Amino acid sequence: MNAVCRRPHLCVIKSDETFTYKLSATLKISNNMKKVLISALTLFFLCLISLNANAQTASNEEAVVLKMWDDVWQAYESGDEAKMWSFYAENACEIYPDGSKLCGVKAIREGYEFFKTMLEGTPSWKISKPEITFFGSDVALLTSDITTDVKLKGGQQIGGKANFATIIQKVNGKWLIVFDSQTPMQEMPETGK
Repeated sequence: MNAVCRRPHLCVIKSDETFTYKLSATLKISNNMKKVLISALTLFFLCLISLNANAQTASNEEAVVLKMWDDVWQAYESGDEAKMWSFYAENACEIYPDGSKLCGVKAIREGYEFFKTMLEGTPSWKISKPEITFFGSDVALLTSDITTDVKLKGGQQIGGKANFATIIQKVNGKWLIVFDSQTPMQEMPETGK
């Protein structure tokens, strides 16, 4: 067996016709390299801490949004319309299950007042906890399932299962509704039969 060392860290060991390479693991780290490694490790741990802080901030913001959502519905259910409308941006828009659209909180309020004149009794709403998707720190989409039971004068029943979508925006530190829509769930025809 012959050993030929061509470099201090690599030796070729020859035994008959078989070659084996041996890499010696002598690692010398210069002072500059130590500083770079320490800086890299420090940066890595700061990133981990930052990610944790961002996750906590998102969780805190989600709690604020859920509270706002609950406050809107409590205001509606208790008949506190002034409080309910305080959660709408001045330029808010809504699209209704019949496809009609209103923009501007004044127009939405007028539409709501007109709708109330068509009602017989109080509508019932069952709504799920919304799923929240943040688009940056000041815009979020809330989606939830909703079941409505609304009786109009003359006995016509409307409502049913729908998906409710609300876009909110943080304005001067307060989350406001800028858009909402209620999309009725419809059975899709079976295909291939």
